[in-house]
Amino acid sequence: MSTTSPETGRLNGWKEIALHLGKGARTVQRWEKLYGLPVHRIGREGGEIVFAFRDEIDRWTAATEGQFKGNGAEAPDGEPPDGEATPDDGARRAGRRLGGYRPALAIGTTAVVGLVALGWVFARFSGSPTAPRPSAAGQPAAWRMANESLTVFDSSGAMLFEHRLGFALPNSASSDTWRAGDGPPPVLINDIDGDGRNEVLVKANAAERANRRLYCLEADGRTRFVHQPTGTRLFGDDEYAEPWLVSRVFLTRGPGGSRRLWVVSTHNLWFPSVVQELDPQGAVRQEYWSNGFITLVAETSWNGRPVVLVGGTNNDFRAASLAVFPPDSVTGSAPAARPAYACRNCPAGGPGEVFLFPSLCATRRSGQAGVLEAWVEHGDRIRVTVMQASGATYYTLGPEGSVLGAEISREFQAQHVLLERQGVLDHPFGPIDDREMFPVLRWDGRRFVELPRVPVAH
Repeated sequence: MSTTSPETGRLNGWKEIALHLGKGARTVQRWEKLYGLPVHRIGREGGEIVFAFRDEIDRWTAATEGQFKGNGAEAPDGEPPDGEATPDDGARRAGRRLGGYRPALAIGTTAVVGLVALGWVFARFSGSPTAPRPSAAGQPAAWRMANESLTVFDSSGAMLFEHRLGFALPNSASSDTWRAGDGPPPVLINDIDGDGRNEVLVKANAAERANRRLYCLEADGRTRFVHQPTGTRLFGDDEYAEPWLVSRVFLTRGPGGSRRLWVVSTHNLWFPSVVQELDPQGAVRQEYWSNGFITLVAETSWNGRPVVLVGGTNNDFRAASLAVFPPDSVTGSAPAARPAYACRNCPAGGPGEVFLFPSLCATRRSGQAGVLEAWVEHGDRIRVTVMQASGATYYTLGPEGSVLGAEISREFQAQHVLLERQGVLDHPFGPIDDREMFPVLRWDGRRFVELPRVPVAH
């Protein structure tokens, strides 16, 4: 079930179309070429205006859902939320690299708006791995997916094993050629249990939804476990049944430096979703159900206490969401103001705190905002990057959860001017947009409260 507004309307540019579909711009451009995504143009290449209509896109989505080749799978264990290393460390590196608080959000890069551009090549394993076996010095370090096979190599380029796939791949891909603009890669290689040997995590995107699982392979190609959530969840009067689609994977550092594996799965493109911590053998340790889309899991320390940050969207408020948990209490479900977004049969519990950040004018036309990054600076301040339809907004949360700072990106301002000239927006950039940065809401364990406003920087 999608919570996308049923009203018709124009989506201007690849970014808004991608936002509406929950994919990256490169993915929707490929969908137009390969699968007939209904996109319109005015003018000629180099100066053309690209747009689409929400109702046409929705009809196309309903008609072709079973043929989608790019459902979400993400493995932040590097540059959150799209990289291959610890999300907390990656977010802090990104913050430093981009000047601390102004991430460069170029038009056409991967956008997270409660959903993220997702890899388009995945595999389902069948049968046994083929020779050669890795030597004592061999470690999985690189991968290639082509035709019906996944091949894994060591750092010298020597092949370690090949796994035959259960279906043909529409495109070939490899760790050497995969670029950040392509979305998160379908394969993550990392030592998930700390034994000095790399495991290979593959997020399968088969045509059959029931086969969209997470596969964990040993260093020699044997299957350690296959994971996919089970069961039915009730949100309001709506029942969400299997299959649940594995969409994202995160590796964090837990207490004492231990590795922790988190898997995000969703019922559909937007709602609902679940994050589960798995032990190295694939057993579920804890799980949290969201009434939006989960885009980020990071483990850090805030104001002297260890926390897990779960970022994404909140469909109840059509806002960006950041939930804060004690590391071993990531359980329960998201609090809700409306019954339709409250889980009736999820495990007991929930986040200690939830912060909701508004969707601005351009974003509300085609979707909702989502948390792109969140990390702690100076030990007591959480920096939050919220992806909007046109650029980003930024917030700083203080040690007690108050809003210390708010900022609108230059990219948002530039796109706002363009949309105003096109007649899409009815006001110039200025005080109206500053006001739309608030209210920021905070769940204090009992209710949502508005946080005091602060001046907005540009």
